[in-house]
Amino acid sequence: MNKNILRAILLFALAFVVGCEDDDDPFVGDDNFITSFSLKQGEISYDASFKGDTIILETPEGIVLNDVTASVVCSENSSIKPHPSVITNWDEQIYFVVTSYSGAERRYLYIPEKKALAFEGIVILNTQEDVDAFGAKGLTRIDGSLIIGRQNGTDTIHSLEALSSLKSVANDVTINRLFMGYELTGLDNLEEIGGNFMINYVDSLWGMTFNHLVRVGGDLNIGSNAISEILCPRLESVGGTITLAAAFVTSDFSSLRQISGGLNLNGKTGMTGIVFQSLERVGGAIASTMTSLKKLEFPVLRNCDKLTVGKGALGLLYMPLLEDVATELVVENNPLYEVSFPVLSHAGMITLNCPNVNQFNAPFLKTVDNNFSLTLAGVNPEQFSVLESVGGVLSLNFAAEDFKLPSNLKKLGILVISAGITRLDIRGTEINELQFNGVGLENTTVIGDDVFAGGFNLQNLGGYFPKLEGFHEIGDLTIGYLGMGGNTVEIAGIRKINGNFSYWANSNVDGILLTDLEEVGGNFRLFSNIKKYHFPKLEHIGGNAMMSIDNYDDQTFPLLTTVGGDLVFKTGYQDRWGGSYGPQEILYPSLRSVEGVLDIRPATPSPWNENPSEVNKKLDNLDFLAGLESIGGFRLVNHEVMISYEGLKKAISTCPASKWQVENNGYNPTYEELTEKQQWTKPE
Repeated sequence: MNKNILRAILLFALAFVVGCEDDDDPFVGDDNFITSFSLKQGEISYDASFKGDTIILETPEGIVLNDVTASVVCSENSSIKPHPSVITNWDEQIYFVVTSYSGAERRYLYIPEKKALAFEGIVILNTQEDVDAFGAKGLTRIDGSLIIGRQNGTDTIHSLEALSSLKSVANDVTINRLFMGYELTGLDNLEEIGGNFMINYVDSLWGMTFNHLVRVGGDLNIGSNAISEILCPRLESVGGTITLAAAFVTSDFSSLRQISGGLNLNGKTGMTGIVFQSLERVGGAIASTMTSLKKLEFPVLRNCDKLTVGKGALGLLYMPLLEDVATELVVENNPLYEVSFPVLSHAGMITLNCPNVNQFNAPFLKTVDNNFSLTLAGVNPEQFSVLESVGGVLSLNFAAEDFKLPSNLKKLGILVISAGITRLDIRGTEINELQFNGVGLENTTVIGDDVFAGGFNLQNLGGYFPKLEGFHEIGDLTIGYLGMGGNTVEIAGIRKINGNFSYWANSNVDGILLTDLEEVGGNFRLFSNIKKYHFPKLEHIGGNAMMSIDNYDDQTFPLLTTVGGDLVFKTGYQDRWGGSYGPQEILYPSLRSVEGVLDIRPATPSPWNENPSEVNKKLDNLDFLAGLESIGGFRLVNHEVMISYEGLKKAISTCPASKWQVENNGYNPTYEELTEKQQWTKPE
C-alpha cells in the first residue's frame, strides 16, 4: 500500500476517535494532558470545559448521550484509558488515566451536567396549536408563570403531551376551564412549582397524577366536578393552602410533610376516607366540610393553627400525635363514638358540638387560651384531669352523675352550666362568673365554697333554677330573660351578695324569690313586669337601687331598712289610650334611710328610654314612706294629683335643701314651705 495513503487513513481515524498522538519519531517526554474534549451527536457538537483535572460537559436536559463520536486530544505520544472509542454511555461519570511517553500518569474525572432550557416570562397557551408549538422547543423550565386555556370562549385544548420536557415553573401554573382533556399527561413530569398551582373548575378532567411533583411554593387549589382521583405521591411541601374542591374518591398525598398555609377539604361527593400519613405540620387551618367522609386520619400531625370538622358522616377522627392547635379546634355533630386527642396539651379555643359522643379523650390538655365548650352525650372528668387554665368561657353541656372541676384548674373566667349534670362540684376554683343557661337544671345541684367571689348569671332558663349547696356569699347576681313558662325561680341559701343584683328584663316567669338574701353590698336593680318579687330577709342595699316593678306584696321588701345610695322607683302611669301601668300599691314598711337621693317617678329609666315623660294620675300622697327617717335628697316629678307630703315628716330635716326637687305635680312645695311653714298638704 502506498505510504501516503496509509498516513491519510491514520490521520482521519485519529480525528474522530482520539487525538492522543503516537508517531514513530524518536521522542522523550513527560506530558500527560487532555488538551481538548468534545462529543458530537448528529450535527450538534458539545465542547467540554476544564476545571483542573475535571472535565465538565454541559448538555440540555432531556438529551441522551448515545450514538455519539468522541474527539479527545491528548499530549504528544501519550495514551489514554479507557479508550473513548469503547465508551457507550456518556451520561455518567468516568475516570480517564492519561499516561505520558515516559510513563507518568494523570487522572481526569469526566462529569456530565444537564442544563435547563428555560423560558423567561409568562407563557399563555390558549389553543392546542399554542401548546404544540411551545412544546416543540423542548424547554425544561419556565422562569415565570404558565397559563393553559381560557375561562371563557370557544378555543379548546385537549392534550398537553407536548409539554413533557417541562420540569419546573418558577411562578404559577393555572389550568382554566377551557382545557378539555381527560388527563394532564404532559405536565406530569413537573417536579417543582414555585407559586400557585390552580385548576379552575376544569370539569373535563377524570383525574390528575403527578408522580414527580415534590414542591408547590404557593397554594394548591383543585376545583373540578369530575376529577375522581388526585395522586401526588411524592409531594413533600406546599408553601400556601391546599384546597380540594373536587368530586374525588381517591387521593394520594403519602409524602406530604408540611403545609405552610391551610388545608381545605371541600370534596363534593363520594370520598369516604382521607389519610395524610406523613403530614406533620399545618401552618394554617384544617377545615373539612365533606359530608361523605367517614374517616379522617392524620397519624403524625403535631400542630396546626386551626382545626374545623363540619357536620357530616365522620365515624373516625384519628390524630394521635396532635399536640397544639394554636387558635381554634371545632368538631361539629358527626356519628363519632369518641373525640380523641391523646397528646393534645394546648388549644386557643375548643368547641365540641357532638351531642352523640359520650367520650372525650384529652388526658394531657393543660391550657385553653379562650373559650372551651363541651356539648356531648357524656364526659369522663378524668379525661381532662390535668387542665390548668381556661382563659375564656368553659361551657358544660353533657350528662354526668357527678362532675368535679379539675383540681389543677385554679382560676376560670366564666363557667356556663346548661344541663345534664346531676352534681357539679366547683369548690377550689376561682371563677369570675357562673352562668346557668339551659333546660332541666332543676335536677342539678351545684356545690360551691361558702364564699364565692364570682358572680351568678341566669340566662334563658327553660326550667327551675338549680339547687345550690354551700354558697352563702357571692359576688354578683344577674338575671336575664327567663323563658320558663310561668315557673318561679327560687334561689335559696345565699345570704349576701357582695357586689350587684340585677334583673333587667321582661319575662314570662311567675316570680323571683331570694328567700335567704339579707344584704346586697353594691347596686340593686329590678326592671320587669312579672307577678312577684320576694326578698323576705333583705335588710340592706349598699349602693344605688332602682325598683321598676308592677307588683308589691307583704313579702317584696318587708325588712328593707337602708339604701346606701340613690333609691329610684316607679309609681305607675297612664298612656294616651287610657291604659294603666304600674303598682296598685307601694310597700316599703321598714325603710328608714336612703343615703342618696330618693327619686320617685311614674316610670323609671329603661334601656330604651332614659328620660321618660309619663304622668301618674292616681298617687296623691306619700304616706307609704311614713317610717322613713333619713334621706340624702328628694325628687318627685309628673304626679298630677299629688297633694300631700306628710310621709316625709320624719326625714325632711336630713335632706339638704340643694337636693330638693319637685316639679310638675299637683302640689310643688319649696323646701322652706315644708321645713319652716309645715305646709305638708296643698293649701285650699
